[in-house]
Amino acid sequence: MTTFDHCDTIAAISTPPGLGGIAVIRISGVDSLSIALAGLSISALEPRYAHFAAVVDPENGEKLDDVVVTYFKGPASYTGDDTVEISCHGGLSASPAILALYYRLGARPALPGEFTRRAFVNGKMDLIQAEAVADLIHAVSGSGQKIAARTLSGSLSEKIDSLRGELTDIASILELELDFSDQEITPLSRELITNKITAAEEHISNLANSYGAGKILREGALVPIVGRPNAGKSSLLNALLEEERAIISHIPGTTRDSIEESFLHQGFLFRLVDTAGLRDTDDPIEKKGAERAVKILEKADLVLLVVDLSLEDTYGFEKEFLAARAHVPVIAVFNKSDLSSMSQPFPSKYAVNISATRHENLDALLSLMLDCVRTHYRVDGNAIAITKQRHRHALLSALTSLGKAKEALMRSFSNEFISLDIREAIRSLDDITGKTTSEDVLNNIFDHFCIGK
Repeated sequence: MTTFDHCDTIAAISTPPGLGGIAVIRISGVDSLSIALAGLSISALEPRYAHFAAVVDPENGEKLDDVVVTYFKGPASYTGDDTVEISCHGGLSASPAILALYYRLGARPALPGEFTRRAFVNGKMDLIQAEAVADLIHAVSGSGQKIAARTLSGSLSEKIDSLRGELTDIASILELELDFSDQEITPLSRELITNKITAAEEHISNLANSYGAGKILREGALVPIVGRPNAGKSSLLNALLEEERAIISHIPGTTRDSIEESFLHQGFLFRLVDTAGLRDTDDPIEKKGAERAVKILEKADLVLLVVDLSLEDTYGFEKEFLAARAHVPVIAVFNKSDLSSMSQPFPSKYAVNISATRHENLDALLSLMLDCVRTHYRVDGNAIAITKQRHRHALLSALTSLGKAKEALMRSFSNEFISLDIREAIRSLDDITGKTTSEDVLNNIFDHFCIGK
């Protein structure tokens, strides 16, 4: 099991490996200043000023590199501890050599996410903000970057604190009446307390329901492309990607496995999945591909149902598919409009006519995809939303506890029992910010960070 000793001085390269103009080595901990100076050509560092110096091995006087060094005296640093950042030349040699020197001089290798974990332990940020640091680093779209930056600034933390305050007020009222029950205190009516709990439930529920939008902003929308064999699914994938990613053939069943590729549109990430054609078949490989397509559909945020207009039949399969997918938006993509005079042979809430091979009307499809995601999931690039399943689970747990509190109120239980349920809801919210989060959860979160952060 990972063990963190927050008294150690740690060091790591905080920039990506490989060739580059600059690499940054971060040293943090109680001895970071003395350890850093032991390998520098200068004898002092003034806090928050950049200093030009050479890194010199004290054992043999060998110069390793010319560097720029900045000292951040705790608690005015990223971690809250004394921290030194050394900017050296990038590449495969200079920064590893300097880091190895500082390991010899007393620093130990930082564990994944240990700098940010120290910032959390030292109260520089809560757990929500710490998670946002990783999200910001790994953001693959403009929308993902924006929501991570907004969360890092404290917007979601403030919302959780506000919800916590609402519940604390209710619990405090109940406990006050319990403590002074033998004195002349006019208790609040059960109806008023129930109304307060109901209002808190609504606020928590709204935040829990923002998970769909938050996940899409962070990870992108998963968009399977489905339809009969030869409907033009692979042609559509290639057209939207503007490259020949999938093999196209007039032979039915050419696509036998799922192909996932992503593209950005107006800052949003769409994760397209070209699936095997859905039809009855005795081919075991094709059947396996169809089974995978069904599994992908279970996770879909949006579905593109490709309809071959050139068939000009009753389209029973497509109609049944639409009827069975009421929980997720489905766009009926009427393809091969250049080969048919038929417009839209059956109604669909979302529909567009295109020619994938000729790249006709793809702009309309892209606009419709964006509108579907924004409307169905209430995606607002400026709204506060949760992006983690962990957050959603904690909010749902809080709702369960509040439901028990209302049940206790209805059954005229003592304030003590009602308050216990509300305090349990508060603990669920504290799990989100890290006030009561277990060590195992912390290890799981920070193990997914990069070494230098």
